[in-house]
Amino acid sequence: MSDRPASAGLQPAEAVPGAQELRRCTGGGRGVTIGVLEGPPQLSHPCLAGAEVTVLEPWWLPPTPAISYAVQHGTYTASVLFGQPGTQVEGLAPGSRGLFVPAVRDESTLLDPLNVARSIELLTEHDADIILLCLAHATISDDVAWPIKRAIQTAARAGALIVAPTGNDEGTCRNALAVLPEVLAVGAHRNDGVMFKFSNWGTAYRRHGIVAPGEAVLGALPGGGTVAHKGTSVSIALMAGVAALLLSARRQAGLGDDTLAVRRALLQTARPCTPGQSHGRPERCLDGKLDLPAATRQALAGGQVLPSTAGPARPHAAYALGALAYDFGTEARRDSFKQLMPQVGADGAGVPANPYDPRQMLAYLREDPSEARALIWTLNLDLTPIYAIEPVGGYAPGLYKQLVDFLDRQLKPAADGDAVDRVSIPGLLPGRTVRLLSGQVLPVLQIATGRGLYAWSAARLAGELARGVGTISSENNAKDFPHVSKGCAEHG
Repeated sequence: MSDRPASAGLQPAEAVPGAQELRRCTGGGRGVTIGVLEGPPQLSHPCLAGAEVTVLEPWWLPPTPAISYAVQHGTYTASVLFGQPGTQVEGLAPGSRGLFVPAVRDESTLLDPLNVARSIELLTEHDADIILLCLAHATISDDVAWPIKRAIQTAARAGALIVAPTGNDEGTCRNALAVLPEVLAVGAHRNDGVMFKFSNWGTAYRRHGIVAPGEAVLGALPGGGTVAHKGTSVSIALMAGVAALLLSARRQAGLGDDTLAVRRALLQTARPCTPGQSHGRPERCLDGKLDLPAATRQALAGGQVLPSTAGPARPHAAYALGALAYDFGTEARRDSFKQLMPQVGADGAGVPANPYDPRQMLAYLREDPSEARALIWTLNLDLTPIYAIEPVGGYAPGLYKQLVDFLDRQLKPAADGDAVDRVSIPGLLPGRTVRLLSGQVLPVLQIATGRGLYAWSAARLAGELARGVGTISSENNAKDFPHVSKGCAEHG
């Protein structure tokens, strides 16, 4: 984003011809999840009241505050996408679900390739349909750091449409996050169609580059105000928004979830710049300018989008029984645990840790409980994962601790009076899924309180019944059917 504010600006949908009608017909991109790697947004801004935006905390970063510019950048981007109707900033996709990874806090986090890669992996694990990378790593070689390359390729294979800016360096370099062919690289032009001279170009963007409006677009300012900005970061926010509208339209028209079809429609219908618009350099215009009406026609060929009257899908309750386990989701996360976990062996023998060994994992989690958030906790039935368990809300730390305790008790010998082999997990199914390292996709089961979290031994229960005990004693009940914890029992 350029730091040159304008005194007045266009609403996001006004900046893109054809966006207002598509937004109306799709309910603002209903049913689509947009993942954003950005600075931390100020979600208390009035224009974001009621927006379905979830912040996924970057577990690998220390809890340090972000600089003010990062907060401004994140708040602006959030409003361009998710600003609610009737507010100061009406976003392009107010009906979509937002996932923010606020991993951009300062210059060091902005440029750290492992930070970027882990952020992309986190958004992929949470099944973002569109991933917006709101940062730039300058490159002259047109090469990409391998952790980022692998994370982007994994996200693309998972079906995500990835959007990144070409950058604002007047063509002196490229943005490494946008040169990969899997990424939709986005440059910026003025409202009159003339290319901004600061918008980067180059052969590395060929066949996957498009330019979009990026001048004087209104967005939210931390503290409750608004501001208009220009730059390629403005253009990518608009591009992610229109991609969400197109994907939502395809789904509602019965044409499926193919994000590649949306990408093809955007690129294949892009209009070339005139010599005057490209300053006599056609390559400045990449593969052409966004033509949303034409892209909509191509994306919806064979289907019909209907006006949206229904609200977003409501989560429904579930009460699941099974055994706990865990997964890593990606090889990078598994390898990260392997590196962080202490080596094993007597007298410092130096044997590398095995993150698949639940006893070693439990020992590590006892020392660093916050790492439990980085795992995908699963509920298994006959060794087959059926749900991904996700503690949420203010009691999440205690709930993660209880999952660790339950797993510990599952590993105890059957003769141990504290051993269990079954747990109950009541929660809500929000309609999201998570992909395991094996490729299996599981529905997410969210738990927000400790009510109904129990663990027991089926063998001991059967033994009690076989001995003719009509009711389970209060002593056994306390042992075999414990509540999640004293704290959650009091407050859950």
